Amino acid sequence: MKRLIGLAERWVLAIGILAALLLVPLVLATTWEVVARYAFGAPTIWAYEVGYTLTGSHFLLALAYTLRQGEHIRIDVLSGSLPPGARRAIDALVYALVLPILLWLTWTLWGYASSGYARGETSGQSALNLPVWPFRLVFTLAFATFALQVLCELAKTLVPGARPGERTPA
Repeated sequence: MKRLIGLAERWVLAIGILAALLLVPLVLATTWEVVARYAFGAPTIWAYEVGYTLTGSHFLLALAYTLRQGEHIRIDVLSGSLPPGARRAIDALVYALVLPILLWLTWTLWGYASSGYARGETSGQSALNLPVWPFRLVFTLAFATFALQVLCELAKTLVPGARPGERTPA
């Protein structure tokens, strides 16, 4: 079980690295837009749309990685005073409740992405007018990866010796 968790968390790590790398083109596009707009008086037609799609992609793809690192916000006022067994039980309950919602959301987002592709839907947000299906596919991948990490965290609450919120060795 620990080996499967480690394998899944390596996938989550790879997606987290991809999310981090999205910051490079985001910074470059934003810098170019600022220079073009204020130095040359010629704003671009593409920077806004590229900026919001990369920002959204970065945020969503980082969800699972953040959980893997144990960095999601937790309310420790109550759980901090509980014994470890009670905290594990609460974690297991929360993960077990959230996992079906994430799976349903992933399935729904897949339908949303494929219908956008089938209809040739575009954003309509700028003159660039990007197709929406790649961005929606990122939504689907992000929530599927988040569901995978939630499953890993749930398994860690059930596997003796594993601790939820801690990374397993890659």
